[in-house]
Amino acid sequence: MEKKIVMKSALLTVTYLLAILVSPLIGQPKLSFVESSVLDAGKIYQTGNPLIKIFLIKNIGNKPLQIYQVRTSCGCTAALISDSVIAPNKIARLRVEFNPTGYIGEVTKYIYISSNDPSAQLSTATLKVYVAYALQPTPAYIMFGNPRVGKLDSAFVTLSNTSDETIKIEKVDTDSPYLSTKIGKTILEPGKFTDLEIYILPKQQGPLTGNVLIKTNSKDQPILQIKYYAGVY
Repeated sequence: MEKKIVMKSALLTVTYLLAILVSPLIGQPKLSFVESSVLDAGKIYQTGNPLIKIFLIKNIGNKPLQIYQVRTSCGCTAALISDSVIAPNKIARLRVEFNPTGYIGEVTKYIYISSNDPSAQLSTATLKVYVAYALQPTPAYIMFGNPRVGKLDSAFVTLSNTSDETIKIEKVDTDSPYLSTKIGKTILEPGKFTDLEIYILPKQQGPLTGNVLIKTNSKDQPILQIKYYAGVY
């Protein structure tokens, strides 16, 4: 009789311990990437248009997955998830938009996802891309510094044809009435370069930022966008 009581007590103890061990595994959400958490977009040309890619996120748990926050590693990348609550076995779309303006070569951006997944409250998606130029600007940004109101200032950019085809520069535009441009050669053979001079004649104080747009006949890079900045005083 005493032996039976001891065995029953031991069995209850084991059952209790198993319940403690198993209970955290029951009724939990679980975030999973459908294909991969790393997406390699390959080579893109900087045209002024953003790169848009989609990550698929699935809740492989058996409780609703709550997405608390989605943030990115820098301001050049934006991310938006289609659903803030993902039911078990359902999929949400994570839309990532990357602006390659000013970048050259290999670029890696991170998207951080905060959720109620107890095993991974912070998950990371990674976007990789190689930003290429048919017409490459040097420097990649136009910095005027601190020009004065009513005083003419200028900056220079060298445009190099890094492709294997002749490029024709068809038009150069700016988005500010305070800026004007002057370009040297408009037809560049492979490996050749020309200078672009940008003039600024500001009429008011404060920060001035925008883009210089260069239209070309390149099929890979029909538009080259170069950002500019000036702190006018």
